[in-house]
Amino acid sequence: MGAVFTSEIVSDANAIDPIGVQFTEEKRDSETVQSTASNGTEQCEKPGKWSELPSLPLEKIYSFLRREDQVNMSLVCRSWSEGYGSPSVWKSFRFYLTESQLTNDTCPVMEVVKKYSSMFRHVEIVGSCAQNCFMKNFFRHFMEFLQILTRNSQLNSVEFRSISLCLIHMNNPPYYEICRAIADFLSSQRHLKRVEFHYCFFRYQETVEILRNVIENSRKTITHLKLRGFSFHENEYIEYYSNAAQKLPILADLPHLKTLDTDYSFIFENMVSRQCTPIQIGKNCQTLVFTTLILEYDNSLQEINEFRGLTSEDWRFMKKMCPDLQVELILKIGEPSRRELEFFIVPNMPITRLDYKCEVSDIEIVVLFDHLLACKTNEHLVYLKLEWEETTQHLSSTFILFLQACKKLKCLVLIIYSPISGLDVLL
Repeated sequence: MGAVFTSEIVSDANAIDPIGVQFTEEKRDSETVQSTASNGTEQCEKPGKWSELPSLPLEKIYSFLRREDQVNMSLVCRSWSEGYGSPSVWKSFRFYLTESQLTNDTCPVMEVVKKYSSMFRHVEIVGSCAQNCFMKNFFRHFMEFLQILTRNSQLNSVEFRSISLCLIHMNNPPYYEICRAIADFLSSQRHLKRVEFHYCFFRYQETVEILRNVIENSRKTITHLKLRGFSFHENEYIEYYSNAAQKLPILADLPHLKTLDTDYSFIFENMVSRQCTPIQIGKNCQTLVFTTLILEYDNSLQEINEFRGLTSEDWRFMKKMCPDLQVELILKIGEPSRRELEFFIVPNMPITRLDYKCEVSDIEIVVLFDHLLACKTNEHLVYLKLEWEETTQHLSSTFILFLQACKKLKCLVLIIYSPISGLDVLL
């Protein structure tokens, strides 16, 4: 098999030299391999072959590179330069200005934005942490960027990150100008499916205005809304801004929303509690596709006495309107009390994931498990993470009963910082 034979006829089979045949086969195989390798080398060494990459692989290569490397790659040849301008390269864009880019009055990033912004579909905007002396330039470029997006872009998703880093350096006039520019930009968008705010901490009235613009202009498309560190807590002004509070959206204003990821805030409370009044229930009798609520509370950032709280009746209405609702509750409480426990975890609340972190507690851990059982949290729970730093004398009895009652539980993460008894029963 695999032998290379010549056209020469051998009359006597016994005259065939096996060694000679083997040598001939090996020689011909070697020549074939060398010929193939030689042809391949010649093909690779032909000038211009790299520049003739088809468009699809070229776009794939661009997608794995940083912006700086993309620029360098675009300078290699004409076809690569043309590939640099393809829509797939500019589908996602991250607006982040370094301190070195802010030292000059002109910024090359803005020239790129002017040229390619119509191709943007996913934009991440990151606030600058540059020194105060550069904030004037950042403010100017940021405003120009938002104005260009408003004129040229129709995005599918937008993400604002750490805008508070620059807002804290601003006096009222530029602060209001930035908030107005953000609101105008959001008003111009008609196809947003995903909107995220991370640690922006707008003042209350601007928070309401920005959120209202998202709802009014993307209500038919938005499926994912994230509000982490979205608003700055100004309790003394909330009553003063009562008219603004009436403009806050309710869940029915977002008929296609599937996921809301938020910290526990006055805005969240109003979105739910105003939704759950008998009048609203009568107006909005249709069920919603809203399925996932990710809710986080950190008592180092806010106190529960700032809030009214959601009742068991509120959650009953919520489950009626959103029959597939699942709640992921994240509680970070330095010194939890029974009041805080009963405030956040109530009956009719469909908690499927619970992440509970306690540092120093006035209550025993058994109080937590008893309360979860009383609220029937065990009927929904799929994931439980418990981090308990307080000294715990005996864990097993109540915890075992609770775990046995969790018929749907698939994942348990238990972090205990002090020696306890009863762990052997869990193992």
